[in-house]
Amino acid sequence: MNVITGESKTGKSAIIDIIDYCLGRSHCHVAEGIVRRYVSWFGLEVVKGEDVLFIARKNPGPGTDRGGEIYIRRGAFEAPPVFDELKSNVVEGEIVRMLTRFVGITENEHRPQSGTRLPLQATIRHALFLCFQKQDEIDNRERLFHRQGEQFIPQAIKDTLPYFLGAVDDQHFLRQHELDMARELLAELQQRASLQEERQVVDLVRLRRLINDGKRVNIVPQEFEPVVVDDTLQVLSAASQVDLATNVSLPDFGTTINRLREEQGTLREALEQTSEELRAARLLMSEQSAYSRERSEQRARLSAIGLFKSGADLGHACPVCESELAVPTPASIQIEAALSDVTRQLESVELEQPHLQRHLEQLTSKRDALEKSLVETQASLARAIAEDERARAQQDILLERARVVGRIGAFIDGIRPPDVAVDLVPQIEAAKRRVQALEAAVDIDEIAQKTDTYLNLISKQMSIYAEALDLEHSGSALRLDLKKLTVVADTDDGPIPLNRMGSGENWVGYHVLTYLALHWWFRKRDRPVPGVLIFDQPSQAHYPAERDQEGSLDPLEDKDRHAVHALFELMHRECQVINGLQLIVLDHAHLNEDWFERAIVEEWRRGRFLVPPSWYA
Repeated sequence: MNVITGESKTGKSAIIDIIDYCLGRSHCHVAEGIVRRYVSWFGLEVVKGEDVLFIARKNPGPGTDRGGEIYIRRGAFEAPPVFDELKSNVVEGEIVRMLTRFVGITENEHRPQSGTRLPLQATIRHALFLCFQKQDEIDNRERLFHRQGEQFIPQAIKDTLPYFLGAVDDQHFLRQHELDMARELLAELQQRASLQEERQVVDLVRLRRLINDGKRVNIVPQEFEPVVVDDTLQVLSAASQVDLATNVSLPDFGTTINRLREEQGTLREALEQTSEELRAARLLMSEQSAYSRERSEQRARLSAIGLFKSGADLGHACPVCESELAVPTPASIQIEAALSDVTRQLESVELEQPHLQRHLEQLTSKRDALEKSLVETQASLARAIAEDERARAQQDILLERARVVGRIGAFIDGIRPPDVAVDLVPQIEAAKRRVQALEAAVDIDEIAQKTDTYLNLISKQMSIYAEALDLEHSGSALRLDLKKLTVVADTDDGPIPLNRMGSGENWVGYHVLTYLALHWWFRKRDRPVPGVLIFDQPSQAHYPAERDQEGSLDPLEDKDRHAVHALFELMHRECQVINGLQLIVLDHAHLNEDWFERAIVEEWRRGRFLVPPSWYA
């Protein structure tokens, strides 16, 4: 027995959650606080004979409960690994499998006899339900086992406890596997016999259906009527041998259609571009004509320069009456210069008009050619699409013909007798006898009887422990009820379950003695359940935290002090009797006994805690 005693809020209750997390629990349930904020890794050493596992798991940190890395080191070492060596080297699922093998849990499987539940394989995680009692569990009147209040956990305990008790041995699973194989063989033989029977009986209705299918796809003569079975089978046999490969392969118009559509798009783009160029050329021609008209009119006006006398001073005198002008008119030389300029511009325009006219004609011809090509391409595309639809219809007919040929061929092969007909009746009878023999060997009722027997023996041990603790109903026959997962006292007034027993002393006492009795059986039968029990605050019914005075029991009344002594004495004595059991007790109490002092491994008082204050001070 190892005792960790101390004041409240020193970290005792975190021990179970830390150990549970290191042993493969998916979520970290260490309470938020000092431990979660100031501890980087949790470490645990597990020993089985000469084999040692050191397991370290990284603290996920505040605000989350998943994702901790896992480090494992196997073998005996003088000291734990240093901090820098803690690197993840295994995943969560693998640590569960490794620990399951480490504690000796072999291949197993519980198969529900009814309902829709899937088979369940016991692992280390199921075994730990039988190893822990947290502070809020050890005095619970409604729930006996660790995590019993969580969804699916009670059923898992019921399904796996017979294996952990030893009611289901390794030979059971070997016989179960042999039974599964024998049942598969029997089913296969029965199926083969059924096929043989079907081959001997030909359904005329099915023959008519196949003949009609053959007529529909023209592989059976339209005038044939299925009257005689043999003739019908002969016609169907011929139809099943139709050579589909001789059919003319149908053209694939998909490529042609895609090419024509691409060509159509290209022609449309070219036509749009040509039409745009034609519009621009026509606009230029129109603007050039307007310009020519305007310039011709200006030249006509300026041609009046021929009315003037050559060399006359036409700037200051009127050319008609020769009177003096108040405002001088332009000189004739200026008018002649303007006329020459207009004439040159008109000549340039007239020179370009034939070129522009030819360009317009070329663009018009190009547009007409593109329009004609586009019309032809659209017509070709329409023809290709029509041809493609006809080809697809023909292809569908060929595919349907292939399906009908396949169905007829499968039918003919199914009813065709084999070269050597094997009589399966003797094999089926032998397979049935083997299945019956294995079913008798894999007897579920026998497992249930063994489970009841083992629970009765455990219950007797519980009754012995109850008398030592002087609990209520200790004189009655106690039993562990597997169906309801509780302790029941059978009295003259009827069965009394734990939730109808009074006082916290009884609730704690029955939790403690149930777990002690189970581990007494586990160690006696060398069952693969970890040889460790952890009780958190078993003395709380008599020695609550608010009455803690340095762990001394002196302030307690004689009855409470005697009950605490009896409880710890029972645990200490059983640790001496039950070989291979380690009992870890987390409590406030500090008994003034030599055996208790020797059991103390940590005392967290007067500034001592699980996490030293120097880590966060």
